[in-house]
Amino acid sequence: MIISLSRAIFVLLGSALLVSAAEREVNQAFAGYNPCGTVVTDDDIAEMTQTLERLRVPRQAGIRNYEFDVHFNVVAKNMTTEGGWAPQKHIDDQMALLNERYVGTGVSWKLVSVTRILSRYWHETADMDTPQIEDMYRLFHKGKSTSFNVYTVGFYDAGINGFATLPTGYAQFSHRDGSLLLYATLPGGSSPERQGGTLIHEAGHWFGLRHTFQGGCTGVGDGVDDTPPQAEANYECPIGIDSCPGDAFPDPIHNYMDYTDEQCRREFTPGQIDLIQRSILAYRANPDV
Repeated sequence: MIISLSRAIFVLLGSALLVSAAEREVNQAFAGYNPCGTVVTDDDIAEMTQTLERLRVPRQAGIRNYEFDVHFNVVAKNMTTEGGWAPQKHIDDQMALLNERYVGTGVSWKLVSVTRILSRYWHETADMDTPQIEDMYRLFHKGKSTSFNVYTVGFYDAGINGFATLPTGYAQFSHRDGSLLLYATLPGGSSPERQGGTLIHEAGHWFGLRHTFQGGCTGVGDGVDDTPPQAEANYECPIGIDSCPGDAFPDPIHNYMDYTDEQCRREFTPGQIDLIQRSILAYRANPDV
C-alpha cells in the first residue's frame, strides 16, 4: 500500500582489567553519538518491577514460545532508496536477522504488513517527542499489544538510529507503541556502523529491557542480576574492559543492549530472557488489550 500526504514523516594490566587510554579515547570520540534514543528511568524500572510483583508474574521455569506480528511502515521523502524508500529485500533481511537473534528467547516474529508512506515532512522531522508525528501514529499504527509497529524514518534532526516505547506505556499510549528506526540501519542500508542490529536492540526495549549501562556503577542498574554493571556505553569491541572494577566482572560488551559494534553483540543473558518472558505475560500476551 502506498500513501502520499503533503504534510505528513582493553587492556590487561597486571591481574586487573582497566580501561586503557585507547579505549577511553574511543568512548570520548563517540561522546556525541547516541545510537539509541530510548530513555529508561529508575521510576520506569520500579513501575515494571511493582507490576510484575503485583500481578504475581512468576520467574519462568521454562521458556514459553510467542509469535509477534510485525508491521513495517516505510516513511520516505521520495521513492528512492536514498530518500528512505527501503527495498523489500532490506525488510525481509531485517526480519530474518530479527528471528535469528531472538532464538532462545521464546520470541519469534512474523511480517504481516508493509505500508509505504510518501511524506518528506514525517521522514525528516520524526523524533522521539515531536508532536508533528502524532497524526502518523494515529493513522498507521496497526494491531494491539502483540503487534510490533516499526516506522523507518530519516532522523534528520534527532541524530539517532532508533528508539522504542516501553511496555509500561502501552495502556496510556497504545497508538504510539512500537519503534522508530533509521532506514539506513536495515541490512543492506547505507549505515556503515549498523546493519540490522539496531532493531534487535530496540525490540529489547519494547519488551522492557534496559541498556546494560543503565545507572552506571551504582544503583539499580538495568534491574537484571546477571548483567554486570558498566560505567557508560561501550563502542567498537573493547575486549576485557571493566569500567566498574569493584564488581570483578568485565563489561557485558557482547550484549545486544550495549552500543558496541554489531559483530561484537551476540547475546541476551538468561536474566534478560526471563525478564522478556515475564514482561510478555504482564503486558503483551493478551491480544485483546
